This record gives sequence, structure tokens and C-alpha cells, in this order.
Amino acid sequence: MTENEGQGVSSAPEQESSAAPQRGVDRRRYWKEHVERWRSSGMTQKDYCIGNGLKWSTFHYWRKRLQEPRAPVSLIQVSLGSGTGSKDMQDWPGLMLLVGDRFKVQVGDEFNAATLARLVETLGQL
Repeated sequence: MTENEGQGVSSAPEQESSAAPQRGVDRRRYWKEHVERWRSSGMTQKDYCIGNGLKWSTFHYWRKRLQEPRAPVSLIQVSLGSGTGSKDMQDWPGLMLLVGDRFKVQVGDEFNAATLARLVETLGQL
């Protein structure tokens, strides 16, 4: 028996558990459960990942991604009246979303819903 055998320390390269879901909500739930278990374990992230067959880099990515947003999101009611807004907004036939002075998203009639969903998710992470 080597010095590290029997102590739960592995010298094998990190490998992702094959039990990780590959898509959508299941994947998010899977990582949320791991982050919650790690927090209550008292272990370092690295030790938790080794003990659970997780890649630390993937765990770290999901821990950051699942953090609560720093700024609260608020919704406001928008009235659509004729003759309001700037000239470029009046000339646009589709949907235009302005997010403060930072972002302007224009969506035409034949947009890709999956792409728009990814964009909104990305903006939410900023």
C-alpha cells in the first residue's frame, strides 16, 4: 500500500463524473445540488471535487454561474405610443430593447428564439 492509499487521496487526473446531465434544467439542478452540498461539507472546493469525481474547473464555473445576481432586476411597464422615441426607434419595424445606455438589442420579425434566449441570459450575467 502506498502512502496515499487508504487516505482518500487520488493521484489520478481529475475526471468528470459520468452522472452529470448534459442539458438544460437537469444540469443546472445537478450543479446547484453539488454547490449546496459543498457549502455544507466544510471541505475545500478541490477536496470536494476530488471526493465526488468532479473537475474543479467545471465546479468553479457553475458555482460562479449560480450565484445570485448582484443587482436586483426590476420590470417597468412600457406604453407604446406613436410619435415617441428617437428617429431610429421609429424606423425599426421589429422589437428594440434598450437596457440603460449600455445595450440596444434589435430583433426583427424572423428572429431565432434560442439565440435571443442565450443573449438575454448572457446580459443577465453581466
